[in-house]
Amino acid sequence: MAEEDKVKSKEEEDGQERVKLDQILKSLFNVSRKVLIQMMNSLFKENYNLENTEITFENNEFVTDDYDIIRGDLFFKISKEKKPYHYHIELQTKNDATMIIRMFEYGFKKAKEISRNSEEEAVIYIPKQLVIFIEENKNIKNELKMKLIFPDKQEVCYIVPVLKYFEYDDKRIMQEKMYPLLPLQIFKLRYKMESMKRSTENDKSKLTKAILETKEMAEIVAREGKGLYDKGEIDGEDLHRILLAIGNLFEYLNKKYGDNENLNEEVASMTKSLYDPVVEERGIEKGIEKGIEKGENNRALKDALNFLKLGVNEEIVALGTGISIDIIRELKKEIIN
Repeated sequence: MAEEDKVKSKEEEDGQERVKLDQILKSLFNVSRKVLIQMMNSLFKENYNLENTEITFENNEFVTDDYDIIRGDLFFKISKEKKPYHYHIELQTKNDATMIIRMFEYGFKKAKEISRNSEEEAVIYIPKQLVIFIEENKNIKNELKMKLIFPDKQEVCYIVPVLKYFEYDDKRIMQEKMYPLLPLQIFKLRYKMESMKRSTENDKSKLTKAILETKEMAEIVAREGKGLYDKGEIDGEDLHRILLAIGNLFEYLNKKYGDNENLNEEVASMTKSLYDPVVEERGIEKGIEKGIEKGENNRALKDALNFLKLGVNEEIVALGTGISIDIIRELKKEIIN
């Protein structure tokens, strides 16, 4: 293979890995209403009541003036007493100096989309925004800032708060009821492994030790997820999402830094052993099959639609919801049409 082809192949592979990682991260938010609202309350310091509050995913694709499409990560609408409140979250694995500009662009695009004009004046509402930085970086501030200066010298300071996930351990995540973010405890370890890989020593034994440490963390957060289910904090579908993300994130890191297939199988077996009793207890698998046949399983179908709207790969959606790939493809066609 020519050197140019090798470089191109490596770039394509890296691109596919980034897409898969992005899909895994977004899937963490496709949980039950109660769990999602609890997490939004913690992330945005809100106090929405779990009983009478609704939350839905919103469009995350916007067309620019040049007819290009830009995609934000996650947009939500929370409805309280029939009044809508809009939120926007971006998940960042690395620091990006242009992030504040992108946040303004996303926020303004969404504001235009939901704006309401009156005869007196046009009013647009920027969604409440948050950037979650997953990996450690000393240059990340507590908030992103940008100054807007208008021709009449009027100045507006545009501020977006930041959540430094790398400062959170699993105990704090559970204490603040951000349960779906537990699997990211595994991903935090990528920073350490990437540093090892880039060092002049490039000691493989250290990377092997780091992968085993990652496997241990996967087991810890998986059991914590099962503990949350046992306490009634999350439901069976939420546990399934968490365990699925744990397995996928470990496989991603193992492929990149260790490539030990046996460890992937061990983690997969571990997560399966935690989930199988839940399936048996609740009859989730049979319920899904029966619901699809009769068109009655609204939860699974809604989850699948939300995943597809977020741009998650069809195969991952099928695996995560238990719905056949053929039905998933039909759902995608409906969304496109």
